[in-house]
Amino acid sequence: MISILQFVLAVAVGFTLLCWSANRLVEVASTLAFRLGMPLLTIGVTVVAFGTSAPELMVSSVAAFNGSGGIAIGNVVGSNIVNIGLILAIGGLIAPLVVKARIVYRELTILLITTVAAALMLMDGTLSLWDGIIFSVAFFAYSFYLLKSSTGQEAEQDIPVLPISTPRAFAESLVMLVILVLGSQLLVWGAKGIALAMGVNELIIGLTLVAFGTSLPELAAVVVSARKGLHDMTAATVIGSNIFNILAVLGLSGIIGQDIVVDASALRIDILTMVVITVLLAVVVYLSKATFDAEKEHGNSPASIWKVSGYKCLLLLFTFVAYTSWLIIKSI
Repeated sequence: MISILQFVLAVAVGFTLLCWSANRLVEVASTLAFRLGMPLLTIGVTVVAFGTSAPELMVSSVAAFNGSGGIAIGNVVGSNIVNIGLILAIGGLIAPLVVKARIVYRELTILLITTVAAALMLMDGTLSLWDGIIFSVAFFAYSFYLLKSSTGQEAEQDIPVLPISTPRAFAESLVMLVILVLGSQLLVWGAKGIALAMGVNELIIGLTLVAFGTSLPELAAVVVSARKGLHDMTAATVIGSNIFNILAVLGLSGIIGQDIVVDASALRIDILTMVVITVLLAVVVYLSKATFDAEKEHGNSPASIWKVSGYKCLLLLFTFVAYTSWLIIKSI
């Protein structure tokens, strides 16, 4: 008889493997892309931004394959709520969020559209094969657009490039992918075991324990960016990760799971919270526009930025705390 402590240990080991391998995968994949001649900005908006969402992709895909639809869908919805309400809020409390015009007009708008679309598709409690195909096609279209629009531009972020050879970078990338899969398997197995042992709906486990664990790479990226003074990277990392979660993670999960069904009434408040907190993020960003004259030194016109102060980030944090409190009360 497997004890609940063994499930807890599996979750802890799975989390550790996910976080370590995801971080290393970003570094070696960025190095490999750099060695192959990809522009740094292209690496930043694809490999680095999407790399932090690798745990969500692996966990939801494995859960969908194993028939754990609640974990697969709950992980995406919960992760997007955690990313904005907790991680982005923490980053904004450490230092004001600085959001550049490109992020506001492109990524934030895309995030709003994809979040509302995902809410409409999931409100019936089903992630169908066709939903997965639609999300996946949208993801490839978005990725192609990113690659085309970033070609020839210079990097605007700190891209990790390791002093290792191209063959080693390629080999390590494959090894990290394998470890990601193993960590995901352990995490899903342990989380499902805990849910069954405690009589808790696996959707709740996916929305809380699994969602927070798979969001740890985003938390690490936000804290590191804040410590390095790269405050404009905080919002960009979270927004890019949430877009990836919806388009790529839900897309692949829908294709693998083929008609994942979750109790619609149990998911409705969670989906609504994801939409509300995303809209709230857009509102606080849009109301925080400012200009600075640093560009004048180079003969250019003043550039527009959106600087979100700490007290506005408290609104995001309050929404997250209220939602988490509701989940706890609901599960008692």
